[in-house]
Amino acid sequence: MKIKSTFQKKWLKKCLFGASATVLSSSLFLSSTVDTHAAEQDGAQSSSSETVTQDGIATDFVPLKPSDKPGQLPMQDIEDNAEKPIESTGGNIGLERKFKNKDPFIFVHGFSGFVGDNAPMNMNYWGGNKYKLAHDLGHEGYEVHEASISAFGSNHDRAVELYYYIKGGRVDYGAAHAKKYGHARFGKTYKGVYPNWKPGQKVHLVGHSMGGQTIRLLEEYLRHGSPEERAFHEKTGKPISPLFEGNHDKMVKSITTIATPHDGTVVSDEVGNKDFIKHLLYEMAKFEGHRNSKLDFGLKQWGLEQREGENYIQYSKRADKSPIWKTNDTALYDLTREGAEKLNQKTTLNPNIYYRTFNGLATHEGPLGNHRVDPSVNIGHRLTGNIIGRYQDKAWRPSDGLVSVISALHPSDEAFKNVEAPDAPIKGIWQVTPSMQGFDHTDFTGQDALDKDRSNEELKDFYEGIVHNLMQTEKES
Repeated sequence: MKIKSTFQKKWLKKCLFGASATVLSSSLFLSSTVDTHAAEQDGAQSSSSETVTQDGIATDFVPLKPSDKPGQLPMQDIEDNAEKPIESTGGNIGLERKFKNKDPFIFVHGFSGFVGDNAPMNMNYWGGNKYKLAHDLGHEGYEVHEASISAFGSNHDRAVELYYYIKGGRVDYGAAHAKKYGHARFGKTYKGVYPNWKPGQKVHLVGHSMGGQTIRLLEEYLRHGSPEERAFHEKTGKPISPLFEGNHDKMVKSITTIATPHDGTVVSDEVGNKDFIKHLLYEMAKFEGHRNSKLDFGLKQWGLEQREGENYIQYSKRADKSPIWKTNDTALYDLTREGAEKLNQKTTLNPNIYYRTFNGLATHEGPLGNHRVDPSVNIGHRLTGNIIGRYQDKAWRPSDGLVSVISALHPSDEAFKNVEAPDAPIKGIWQVTPSMQGFDHTDFTGQDALDKDRSNEELKDFYEGIVHNLMQTEKES
């Protein structure tokens, strides 16, 4: 049946979102950020644009030229639509003003994160209705940007998008990567928030949840590049993105992760990466790929976008043949323990970078040894928190409702040091702050508006503490 009326589209969209919210909120990281905030905000903006132009925390916390033509794939060609490049979220681009920080702060959202114009119902990922991170820190004189990258893409795709979000240009996922997984090589074009980004011109990277994995991979690509892409380039002669060439050290000053599943998540293993969940998510992404959609799931490289001259039925049939339905090149796999282990094997500590992690603890041990979620935990995390709390490995049971504390501390195979939140930054080692008691996964981003235990001021102090601590690193040349 062809979808004709606006009513039909809205009804189908509501059904899809309703079903997915019920399942995904109890198995992944999706609905907690959308459902909690949806009741408070209205209106929607679109940020989708494609062009071809190129140019533990303390228990008692102390605050503190495009390359070659895109490959012609059966499931997608990239069309050369001359649309406006993606703008910065933060509003500081092109402004002649002095900031307190020499190196810009780039905040990177996690799985299911929608930022800026791509946020549904004007949802504010970084702070909810409690705190406007970029606005408030900008008002204090800091250069801050909230990156807008794929909500559901793999860490590889997200890291590449983040590079172009900062540097500017048309996203090049890599010829070897695109051929291996069967999606388009090129994506949207970003204007760039720091076009002069190069060795010696650094940024601070701060990632929440999966965003922490993404920023680690980006830094690895900058420093060491991609052996697969270099080999493919040498074999075929196809142009290669500078990102994959490597030898671009001294472009990142610090890496800070917040509630990041460095070693993966029990939830993704037990529920999130199952066929039913994958099918539900991709069906929703396919629907949101219709011509009049106001929401970009960040999966258009997989062909989940209706083309000009293509009716919805034609689009749907084509999208059903996309490799996405069977791939591991998405967030759902990367968030599993196996997916995280592969990332950890690929990444290394940089002796020139300051590392710090923050994590939350929102569960308590029950009489039988299982962990139960605290009463104040976001409703979207109660089921997941209890699933984690019964996991066979007891060390993984304490969690923030979505990510086990043990996974959020640091990558298990890398050096670390336990510190207090205000302690001075140290290079080349993970500084692990004590767990923040009572903080669930969305408390770090202010998405749980119903949780009165977490105040606006507390969230403000948390992020100001991170920024003030990192400002100590700017005393060096």
